[in-house]
Amino acid sequence: MKKFFLSLMAMCLFIAAYSQQNDYILRIKDAATGQPVPNASVTVKGTTRGAAAGTDGVAVIAASPGETFEISSVGYLTETIKAGSEKEIAVNMIFSSVSLPDVVLVGTRSAGRVKSETPVPVDVVPMKSSELSTGRSDLTAVMNYAAPSLNYNKQSGSDGGDHIDLATLRGLGPDQTLVLINGKRRHQTAFVAVFGTRGRGNSGTDMNAIPISAIDRVEILRDGASAQYGSDAIAGVINLVLNKNTGEFTADAGYSFYNDKKYNPAFKPGLNQYVFDKKMDGAAYNLNANYGFKAGSKGGFVNLSGSFLNQEKTFRQALDTSDFDNNENALPTNIYRRAHGDGSVTSGSGFLNAEFPLNDNGTAFYAFGGVSFKKSDAYAFTRNWSMRPDRFPTDADGNLIFVPDIMQTSGEGIYADADTFYNPRIQTKISDLSLAAGVKGKWGEKWNWDLSNTIGRNDFHFYGEKTFNASLGADKTRFDDGGFSFLQNTVNLNFDRKIEGIAQGMNFATGVEYRFENYKLYAGEPDSNRKYDTTGNKATGSQGF
Repeated sequence: MKKFFLSLMAMCLFIAAYSQQNDYILRIKDAATGQPVPNASVTVKGTTRGAAAGTDGVAVIAASPGETFEISSVGYLTETIKAGSEKEIAVNMIFSSVSLPDVVLVGTRSAGRVKSETPVPVDVVPMKSSELSTGRSDLTAVMNYAAPSLNYNKQSGSDGGDHIDLATLRGLGPDQTLVLINGKRRHQTAFVAVFGTRGRGNSGTDMNAIPISAIDRVEILRDGASAQYGSDAIAGVINLVLNKNTGEFTADAGYSFYNDKKYNPAFKPGLNQYVFDKKMDGAAYNLNANYGFKAGSKGGFVNLSGSFLNQEKTFRQALDTSDFDNNENALPTNIYRRAHGDGSVTSGSGFLNAEFPLNDNGTAFYAFGGVSFKKSDAYAFTRNWSMRPDRFPTDADGNLIFVPDIMQTSGEGIYADADTFYNPRIQTKISDLSLAAGVKGKWGEKWNWDLSNTIGRNDFHFYGEKTFNASLGADKTRFDDGGFSFLQNTVNLNFDRKIEGIAQGMNFATGVEYRFENYKLYAGEPDSNRKYDTTGNKATGSQGF
């Protein structure tokens, strides 16, 4: 009897509690446009009760006075409202272009759009997780693994192609991909690919000049890119979105090397045909760091990034040269490229991203840019005495002047392909400077505007090392070979707004752009390109190219 009485009391309390719940009608609208927000999710905090708004933005849900509603929708900030005596509640949702990590800027021409709502597919690559999963130390290599449509391959023995990694989208030329930073055009490198390399005759953007630590994510637009961005984007658009985080210091360091017993000549020095270094070659040390701090009282920030990379050379050859006519694993001695492999690189870069709100109406000043310096050293094609003696210094009688620090003798005179040779080294000094600054804000209640100026300059300077101008003799072995530079300045004024009414969901954008470009070639020292031999028997200029 006692148990029955307790059960009856509990049931009465439950019925009393349930009877206190009321049906609330929530009318959910966009705070800016006043249009209904369809499919918004409504839950009662701390319970399992929930409802979804219909296409008219109306949701009906049972709750007791004092309970809290949580209203959320993709692309909007979550709203919380407490249930009271009013059974109909107006909810105004505030749009946020940064409320989700996969809000993209490229391919929309608007202030920001959820990835699932972009007009065309956009690949979004989060940089932090991609760098860790690939183990690569430079941006181009990370993207090569993370984005199937982007690819690049290391060049060797291709003049300046050894010193810069140009990526391509969908197999098209590197200059047919438009690279943006925070939606602003990034300048290209001054280097033009030559000598049968990938992208021959093209110039692309050196993405490795930007520290990985400066990048939050990478957006890749492929389909329909040229319809929005013009003929520069036939292959697609790559947009690098910079970090905005504050109050957090992040850093990573890495070390790597190769241990290639099959192709590294260091494992078979008895061949005496090739240049090599260590058995574990290509050692690379890299360091990346990022820190951001708040600026002002209105939500401004300054984010700073830096990176350093030192990578040694690699040496690769087919080490089996026996009976190569019948042995499928063998190749003839490579007398044309006795020092074949990746060049060495030492580079450092720094980047800034900052924004300072000027008022409470969305007007803000922003700026981003950076500096990058790179030194690289790579071997050119081999010069063999037996094939081209005119490329070697000789005495008055035409005898070879042997320079031990530069020249080598292959085969020790016992092989049929014994020869004297040297491998000129092509060195480069590459500097990259960029700065973008602008002001953005709202015009009236519906228009967004953005005025900016972006300037960038790339300088690519060649040097010849451990080589000769045969007509000068054997004394001079280093030359200034000259180079080229590229300057680009772009001024933009853009307007955009969301369309209401019958075309709701569409965006209208317009603007004007003025772009100035300047490309220069500058000569090296005269000894690098002149011929001092009056007999005409010597090659012109220093060897290397």
